[in-house]
Amino acid sequence: MTRQALIVHGGAGPVPESERAARQAAVERARDAGWSQIGAGALAAAVAAVRHMEDEPLLNAGIGACLNTDGEVELDAGVMEGGGLRVGGAACLRDVRHPIDLAVAVMEDGRHVLLAAAGASRFARDHGLEMADPAIFITDRKRQRLLEGADTVGAVARDAEGHVAVAVSTGGRTGKLPGRIGDSPIAGAGFYADDRFGAVCGTGLGEAFIRLGLARLMVVELQHGMDPGSVAQGAVDHLGKALGAAGGVIVIGREGPPHAAFNTPAMPWAMAE
Repeated sequence: MTRQALIVHGGAGPVPESERAARQAAVERARDAGWSQIGAGALAAAVAAVRHMEDEPLLNAGIGACLNTDGEVELDAGVMEGGGLRVGGAACLRDVRHPIDLAVAVMEDGRHVLLAAAGASRFARDHGLEMADPAIFITDRKRQRLLEGADTVGAVARDAEGHVAVAVSTGGRTGKLPGRIGDSPIAGAGFYADDRFGAVCGTGLGEAFIRLGLARLMVVELQHGMDPGSVAQGAVDHLGKALGAAGGVIVIGREGPPHAAFNTPAMPWAMAE
């Protein structure tokens, strides 16, 4: 039997001092929500943790997410199972209550990997997912226009059977152009999972993660025998040196404890094993 593990993050960036304790507490609640589902498997645990963070208004996912240049919330999410390399992603969502649920539905449907905008919302309705008035995601417009340091939220889990999974959700970047899609719903950029080696999740400047294919690169390094802690720190160093970008990562290998690394002033995270 493999030792179970879960690690959760709430975004990397210049988190205001006045919000650090509250954001950390939100991430710890998400960790607890995920850990309560670890018996149902890695995917269930990772999704439960992220689904909780979509309800935490201080984090940039779901309720309270940042605004684009039109003053609207557009949400992205992604999920991956390490066993069959199954992936689901959803992007540019405005009326899906829990984007991570839609990412899971896309993965389970199996026809596609990524759905976006109106087509994604139609798919969500057709599959009976909870929809919402877009206004529900805006709780404090002034704060959400200034939101920083709370990029993607994510969770990586390993269950007793040795399976790994990752789930991510985000509101993207403050002031992004309408229709912008970052790394969060893109496997190999913002997340990746492979039972043979481990699972990873990133947070930060999405365009940089996409350009570097950073999540897939991290799993390749795990494949080549690098320890998860070195992979995490190396990825953050590469992010900064190659593109001068800010961000953070969380990693779980085939065995051993989870690891986190970031090059920003803060990244609230929590783990259980």
